[in-house]
Amino acid sequence: MQKILIVDDESIFREYLRTALDWEAYGFEICAEAKNGVEALEQVGVHRPDIALVDITMPFMDGLTLTEQLKEQYPATSVVLITGHNEFDYARKALKLGVEDYILKPFSKDELVLTLLKLQKEHQRAQEEKSTLKENQLLMKESFLNHLLSGDYNHSDEETSSRLQQFGESFDSRCFVVACIEIDNMDLKWNKVSERLLWKYAVTNILNEALEETENHLIFNGPEGRIICLVEHQGTGELEIPALGGYEKLCFLIKKYLKFTITVGVGRSQSGYQGIRTSYLEALEALQNKFVLGNDRVIAYGSESLESGTQAFYPTEVNEELLVQLRMQNGVKVDAKLEEIFQSIREQRLSLDYTYVISMGLISVCLSYVTETGHPIEDCFGEAFFPYSEIKRLESIDATSVWIKELFNQAILYTGKHRKTRSSKIAQAAKEYIELHYGDPELQLDQIAQQVFINPSYLRAVFKKEIGMTVTDYVTHVRMHKAKELLGKGNIRLADIAEQIGFNDPSYFSKSFKKFFGYSPSEYENNRL
Repeated sequence: MQKILIVDDESIFREYLRTALDWEAYGFEICAEAKNGVEALEQVGVHRPDIALVDITMPFMDGLTLTEQLKEQYPATSVVLITGHNEFDYARKALKLGVEDYILKPFSKDELVLTLLKLQKEHQRAQEEKSTLKENQLLMKESFLNHLLSGDYNHSDEETSSRLQQFGESFDSRCFVVACIEIDNMDLKWNKVSERLLWKYAVTNILNEALEETENHLIFNGPEGRIICLVEHQGTGELEIPALGGYEKLCFLIKKYLKFTITVGVGRSQSGYQGIRTSYLEALEALQNKFVLGNDRVIAYGSESLESGTQAFYPTEVNEELLVQLRMQNGVKVDAKLEEIFQSIREQRLSLDYTYVISMGLISVCLSYVTETGHPIEDCFGEAFFPYSEIKRLESIDATSVWIKELFNQAILYTGKHRKTRSSKIAQAAKEYIELHYGDPELQLDQIAQQVFINPSYLRAVFKKEIGMTVTDYVTHVRMHKAKELLGKGNIRLADIAEQIGFNDPSYFSKSFKKFFGYSPSEYENNRL
């Protein structure tokens, strides 16, 4: 709705203009009236009309003088002069002053409407151009600030300062702190880009309020959909962890009023414009620690120490144990082992990178199991299954634990459902017999085949196909892992362990153990200590 100001010293003519048109139907409203130029200037200052309908002949200040004043003080207001025939020369003079149009008295309503609609279009076009220019300036500013965060920014402090001033920004202390802000689980909450932009805009507004009493700051959309806050820090220039009160207030307000959570990573105070990227990388590293530490918090760089993963947390036999339980279709034990692994990750506060390495290793075990059973991966998990991409989208250690457990469970359900029933039962019965009688030194293929009531050749083929290893290899597998378990208890003689797992010769047992694991029983015991 565009605003109209009527300026005429005759009340009858003002009344006529008020009632001459259905102003609202044409997209206009009468915002004010004035009897002369002096009064008109006051009304323009208050209402800022888009168009002023001005009579030329008025007391105190005539229409031409008013036009000159309006063009000087309020150039956005268009002026339409209303004049009589004998004042035409004045009207031509007014056009030189920048009057948009004039109407000769008497005039028709159609003439008035056409004049106003023409100006309305010009105002709309000017507003659109102004809006486009503003948007382009904002995009250019955001692009520059993102470049400032990038590794290839190499301009001097003077060039940077000059460019910031072009965008209406200036800093005095040259000491900066960067914060990275993520809306937790944003991709899961909103599918449409427009919805995400709306909520990010809401977070930005609240952040501005939360930081209104702090130092000079800039907030903009950064890489990978994060909100970036660049704060001029009034510090000493040394590596300081800044006050986090504003960000903690932000987390509280977002959760209270918007009903979702955010996580904030904050870098240390860094000197110079070149230090902005350093602080940004620190903030990003702090933010990524939410994967292990959890969402809905402010994480300052260096305040939460995570292990890099150089320690031997993840023994190689864990994968073997999982594979054995998968082959046995024992979902309960698989789930328990996975929970044990992820609990260790939490307790040892392993870094994001090391957690990914472990998670991807677990995925490989699961996929290997499906493949060895003779089933294509896509049949089990679908054509659009890209596990290494999917796991990168998960935002916490808890979400990763749940997702991987579901992956293993799906593999067990699928392979169990698609097993050949008779072969499966035979192989399962043979496995169970081996696990009960592995301590029998005479345990051989013929004995096992006799117990499951089939001939040895058929058992050899069925067992290999269903379990993924030969009968002899599985007997060795069970014996070696049982031996390792007994060694772990300590205070048991090597000869006794050998006897318990079906070896008459302790020396031969030691050689077999080293061949299987790559280290001798004594080396294993020494490393444990």
